[in-house]
Amino acid sequence: MRGTGAGVVVLSCSDPRLNPYQILGIDPTLKATMVRNAGGRVFDAIRTLAVLQTIGQPGTIAVMHHTDCGMTHFHDVDVKKALVELAPQEKEVIEASKFGEITTSIRVDIALLKASPLIRKDTQIVGLKYDISTGELSVVDEIKSEL
Repeated sequence: MRGTGAGVVVLSCSDPRLNPYQILGIDPTLKATMVRNAGGRVFDAIRTLAVLQTIGQPGTIAVMHHTDCGMTHFHDVDVKKALVELAPQEKEVIEASKFGEITTSIRVDIALLKASPLIRKDTQIVGLKYDISTGELSVVDEIKSEL
């Protein structure tokens, strides 16, 4: 198997106010892949990230969360209730699922990614915080408390 490459995978929220290409200044000449989901949650993206590492072996995975994320306003209990109403026959599966409400720090997602046996240990993991109001992007210090 080849060594880890120079490419980057950015995991971010699917919020339309967040444009990772623009925020990070990524153009088509850069080796960057975007993975987006509700809340930019790692637990939801591990399978995709593992496949991308197998195919392209990027050297860095950046996890970007943002302020005022909708996933801080909608909680698992509410999502589960709505989904059970939609598909009552799936109640058991829905109740056992996690939908990614954000009640914890981005550091939890970074730690989950670093601990995953499906992610190469030589991958650089970077946490980023984007402030929707100011447009400020900052690297999340693994020790301080943010998001």
